[in-house]
Amino acid sequence: MEGFSSNYTTTSSISNESSEDEDQQPHVDMSFAKGFMTVVYIVVCLVGTPGNLWIIYKLFRAKLWSGASVQLTVSQRSRIYIFALACSDMFLLLTLPATASYNYHGTWIFGSAACYVIRSIEIFAKLFSVILLTVMSLERYVIVCTRLRHIYRAWMSLVPLAVGTVFGVIVPTIFHYLYLQHFSVPFPDSDVTWVCLPIMSNDIFNTFAQYTFVVGFIIPFAIMTGCYIMLVHHVKRKYKLRRAQQTTTLAKSGKEPRYMSEVRKSIWRIAVFHFVCWAPFWGFTMLPNYIYQIDQFLHGESAEEESGGESILLVYCRLVSNCLPYINAAGNWVLYALLNVDVRKHIYNQPKKKRKFTLKFNPVNTSSNC
Repeated sequence: MEGFSSNYTTTSSISNESSEDEDQQPHVDMSFAKGFMTVVYIVVCLVGTPGNLWIIYKLFRAKLWSGASVQLTVSQRSRIYIFALACSDMFLLLTLPATASYNYHGTWIFGSAACYVIRSIEIFAKLFSVILLTVMSLERYVIVCTRLRHIYRAWMSLVPLAVGTVFGVIVPTIFHYLYLQHFSVPFPDSDVTWVCLPIMSNDIFNTFAQYTFVVGFIIPFAIMTGCYIMLVHHVKRKYKLRRAQQTTTLAKSGKEPRYMSEVRKSIWRIAVFHFVCWAPFWGFTMLPNYIYQIDQFLHGESAEEESGGESILLVYCRLVSNCLPYINAAGNWVLYALLNVDVRKHIYNQPKKKRKFTLKFNPVNTSSNC
């Protein structure tokens, strides 16, 4: 898929453009762009990896749930999801050094085994992170806004998680793995370039790209948006109902409670951050595909002959959009853990373990020496 293996596509497009054009300015500009994005990749990795590792360590040390309770509470389930999200994001960020090197040098230098492993981890972690966020928003809506909260059990959240993981994560990852190849491309005036990307025909690629686009963005974003909108509407409706039943001066003043403002800000932060990080990525992944299909439909086979390489602006936009999912993984630990009041309290308000003091008595000789 071009979105997950775009480094080679971008690099090859840059090489074609620079070889066909006598002017070397585009090549210089793209070298600067690749160098700049490599620095961004490294910074994102250095910021996101320790942050996710810190959340994993803190939640694991503070215990995700108490063994005393048989049924997991809402807070405990939320912490488990955040723990799994931090693990998924950390694995994704660990692939960044290889991605940055591939993006900058235009050749895969890590061997065949690393090609299959790193690329599979990359696509799996990206999609699994989205599925986790979707299930978290769905569970929050069910527990807060519906009457199912009285009969809701922990295993019920495993149903959408299992369905989403199978169809939204495992199926695209296996399909991507089956077509993934590691091979060399010789150039006349340069060294051999090693490539790591899936080789698909246009029809297969279009099917795979559209399927992943639907299960990896359209459906999750629609569910998250719907759940958060209904959650805000439910909180407002409950507040208006409570206010209508009260006759105190505070209720008549019409001052909105602070918790409503905090809930709204939290939901807006999550929704905007997720959309900003994933919409451009999928937009620049699917847009060339749709443009190609439209050209094929309007002009037939002549469209491929008339179409040249990608414009420099499009390559720049694609370089930036490819970095956004990693920025999302580097920021999730702040958005979902550090700014989460329940998680902060669970981490920092753990009672200190009391040391067991044992009284040591020296043996006393009670016999008299007289």
